[in-house]
Amino acid sequence: MNNKHEKQEWRETALKGRMAESLVYDLLKESGNEIFRIGYEAILPGLARIEESFKRNSAVGEKIRSIPDFFVIDKSGNPYLVEVKFRWNPAGHKNDIKRLERIKDSWKECFIFYVNCSEKSYFRFSKNPFNKMEPVQNLKSFGITLELLEKFDVLVEKYLAPTLNKK
Repeated sequence: MNNKHEKQEWRETALKGRMAESLVYDLLKESGNEIFRIGYEAILPGLARIEESFKRNSAVGEKIRSIPDFFVIDKSGNPYLVEVKFRWNPAGHKNDIKRLERIKDSWKECFIFYVNCSEKSYFRFSKNPFNKMEPVQNLKSFGITLELLEKFDVLVEKYLAPTLNKK
């Protein structure tokens, strides 16, 4: 029973991560940016399915697993890399430091977008050295307006916030 519960939690976490990616993709797209999926799940889909046989601790494996989710071209033609992380709350969790180091080592120019469902601003970002999060509306290069952000906040409140374990 316990093993079944762990798999269900993993599925739920993966689903919320994909929802966060989808929200960020649409937010960036509707702000006038060109978006291309480049994360390892997108470019090596078979690898995601056989992850148990994939050597996670190898140097090559770690680099492949840390490929950012999106390649973004803004309205001015400037290129960016974007990684998306879903977090229950903005504080993140204990594994973030290790994951951020991996991104910093391989993809230092990457922006990390965080989607949380417990505290506004639901959409935040961080850039190298990844020690500070800011509301995504402060990132002017992507042209995200407050009006558009409010529409996406409604989606977070409708689909992600109800999943919080409220005690």
